[in-house]
Amino acid sequence: MAKAASIDPAELSRPQTHVSVQRYFETSLLLMLGTAFVTVASTGKLDLVSVFVVSAALLVKLWSYLGERDVSLGPRTVTRLAVFYIFFYVLDFLIFSVGPSLMDSMLSATVHLVLFTAVIKVFSARTYRDYAYLATLSFMMMLASAILTVGTVYLACFTFYMLFAISTLISYEIKRSVESSRRPPEGPFRVPAQNRTAIEKALSTATVGLGVSIVVLASVLFFVIPRYRTGYLTGLGMEAQNITGFSGTVNLGDIRKILRSNLVVMRVIVEGDPRVFQGVKWRGVGLTSFDGKNWYNDNTEQRVVSPASFQRYVIPYPAGWHNRRSRPLRYRLLLSPLSTDVLFVASVPVDITGRLHSITQDQTDSLHYPGHGYSPFSYVVLSDAGLPSPAELRRAPSDYPAEIRRIYLLLPDLDPRVAELAKQVTAPAANNYDRAVALEQHLRSNYTYTLDPTGIDANDPVASFLFQARSGYCEYFAAAMAVMLRTQGIPARLVNGFQTGTYNRVGKDFIVRGRDAHSWVEVYFPDYGWIPFDPTPADPNPVVAGAFDDYLDAVSLFWSEWIINYDFAHQAQLARDVERDSRQIQQDFQKRVRRFQRLAIRLAYRVEGWLMSHKLLVFLIMLAILGALIAAEKGDSIAELRFLLAWRFRRRDRALSPAEATLTYGRFLKTLHKKGFRKPLSQTPREFAFSFVGTRLSWPVLEFTRLYNALRFGSAAVSLARLRTLLEEIAASK
Repeated sequence: MAKAASIDPAELSRPQTHVSVQRYFETSLLLMLGTAFVTVASTGKLDLVSVFVVSAALLVKLWSYLGERDVSLGPRTVTRLAVFYIFFYVLDFLIFSVGPSLMDSMLSATVHLVLFTAVIKVFSARTYRDYAYLATLSFMMMLASAILTVGTVYLACFTFYMLFAISTLISYEIKRSVESSRRPPEGPFRVPAQNRTAIEKALSTATVGLGVSIVVLASVLFFVIPRYRTGYLTGLGMEAQNITGFSGTVNLGDIRKILRSNLVVMRVIVEGDPRVFQGVKWRGVGLTSFDGKNWYNDNTEQRVVSPASFQRYVIPYPAGWHNRRSRPLRYRLLLSPLSTDVLFVASVPVDITGRLHSITQDQTDSLHYPGHGYSPFSYVVLSDAGLPSPAELRRAPSDYPAEIRRIYLLLPDLDPRVAELAKQVTAPAANNYDRAVALEQHLRSNYTYTLDPTGIDANDPVASFLFQARSGYCEYFAAAMAVMLRTQGIPARLVNGFQTGTYNRVGKDFIVRGRDAHSWVEVYFPDYGWIPFDPTPADPNPVVAGAFDDYLDAVSLFWSEWIINYDFAHQAQLARDVERDSRQIQQDFQKRVRRFQRLAIRLAYRVEGWLMSHKLLVFLIMLAILGALIAAEKGDSIAELRFLLAWRFRRRDRALSPAEATLTYGRFLKTLHKKGFRKPLSQTPREFAFSFVGTRLSWPVLEFTRLYNALRFGSAAVSLARLRTLLEEIAASK
């Protein structure tokens, strides 16, 4: 009643037209538009000013909806702002939105115009046409984001966008039906605010329930319906990561740009023990020639590798590989969109399987995929990482083929100190393998690793690195070793690729980032081919992964593997995995059942042995249980049994408890029943006692009933002996 008294009478007198979804509809539409804008902003394509201005405008409008404040713009204000923006658009195109070309500037200015129009519509929307414009704009933003990104952020944003879109459509239908109804809507509450809160709560619940149902059904359809990666928009909008060092010409120092990047370049899912892959490098491109500043390939011709079967390529072994011991490695590599056609592999690839239309191979045995298309793709590789032993390499001959000498011993004019240093370092060695190891260890031990070397001359990078800077990163170490080897008549070449990466224990994969880019040297040994050497010392300041990086990377791996790259092959694999897992679950369940049966049998034998050795005790326990069952059958509880013993055998007087009052009255009724008097259920004890007035039992019955009522309802102290005496008097009367 107090709550009803606090209601404003004016509220009660209003017609129930406040059962409205107007605020809910407008809020849902605004959140729908805001989610679409956040999705576009997460792609990194918008400038910070636009992101800040539009975000602030949307937050202000949301605050006005939640606080029931009017922050809308009138038609005259909208007209003035539109006229003003016509002049601002020209300034934006000519001054603010500066791009590489006029088309880029115009595109950026037009994007700003669309965002300005959206903000104006948000603050001036009054008609269904305005609402339709905002909903369409939000959908176009989500579509553009789907083309521009394939990240996991889009999944989260799309989930919220779907919920807000469902909420908007449901509330729109209710709003339109209410407005077209002839009779004003009535709610269950007398206060309009309560009706609005109730319907908004119901709409929110329905939206979440419908959204969850759609997600579940869509997930089932996604993994069941076959998918093929042949759509028109497959590669549209995929901006490849611009990585340097993997083309036909590389300037010394270029690789530093990617060494500072934390972007994921590839993910490698290995088969077997991941520890076997520790130290394995992902080979990219080999470079044959050095002009004093740049490494490059004279021969850019590439031979086509013929497919062995559909989407499977068998790579021919290079010369000398048959003399090495075998060390097979099988792995699956998921490559991010990169601005290179190089296929990264470990050591010497033997077999490649994947959605690859064609594969080519250059003179350095590097693999290329001309149809990469700047989109993410994956392939399975079987590599042979076996190497000959140091003793075998020490016995290798030094008579190189003419083609090897012509290409891999060629040098430009160098500082004489380079050859002199190489001769000095390799003097104690008696064979080319020991000479290569001596140069490798010299660079590792006497030079330091840094991404910011000082004192390196761009016109003579090798000599300035060796004699002035004495510090640098992998490119300088590898280039110096390759050049010094050539001065000693040992064929060598530079190789660019990536180090092993970081193993993710959650996702069970190696994560290779831009900072893992690496350069090393390959040295030629007759009868064995090209052998890798790495003269770069360890980074003194390695990057340490955060505590939650493994979990975030595992989510990204799942997104790339099972969403972006999900196709018919993944569907078949999923079916096999489900079948295998279900069979494994069934087998595990059967094993648990059998284990439980064995435990139950052992327990039964133990119980049987104990029973046989304690027969007397078991017999007594059974008698006790039988006695308890008989007592329960008669309705006698422990309390009744205790009272019965006290009533019959205890002659000393004691006060009864209120709980024992019912027991005494029960004996009273049994005694009268034996004399032919039955108490009707409709009578109270007092009424039943007064029915004996005028008989010989009048006084003892009335007195017993009075004492019973005093004990039962008044908690008075009543003597057991007194009640026993009255009951004996009743029993003895005739």
